[in-house]
Amino acid sequence: MTDAQLTALFQARSEEAVPALADQYGPYCRAVAARLLSDPRDVDECLNDSFLAVWRAIPPACPEHFKGWLAAIVRNRALAMGRENSRRPPTVDEGALELASCLPPGDGPEEEAGRRALLDAIARFLRAQPEGVRAAFLRRYWYGDSMEDAARRLGWSVSKTKSALFRARNRLREQLKKEGFL
Repeated sequence: MTDAQLTALFQARSEEAVPALADQYGPYCRAVAARLLSDPRDVDECLNDSFLAVWRAIPPACPEHFKGWLAAIVRNRALAMGRENSRRPPTVDEGALELASCLPPGDGPEEEAGRRALLDAIARFLRAQPEGVRAAFLRRYWYGDSMEDAARRLGWSVSKTKSALFRARNRLREQLKKEGFL
């Protein structure tokens, strides 16, 4: 089933939409959630909550990149559950600390207006990176992989992965300074 067909099922409010979503993307969503939650029961709850969120979002939402949109919903729900339950893998906190030095401070309402511009700047930065560096960055900071897991998935040594991420964070910091975010 294509993403367009799946979206059409949700827009038509078909009872087949959620089971079709689970068939098409269930294992992928489970993998995203399992990287961020340590308890399998939390993963199941996260998937149920995420699929309900998709049901509620379509319509009116009509995501252009369905798989990425779905992964963002699952990831955000898993992170929220980890915060609520104080049960998340340490790699999530490690990755956040590593990346924090590259990003501007603040989380108040006055910063909300610039959040979209910051996200666009980070996306432009990632698109300009070589494929391996981009994959390492996403493995570490989006999926929450440990350095060892990211290195293994990329076929790199841990040392090469650490170096590539260190250099990427420095380049990101410089680009954000140049664009006035820092």
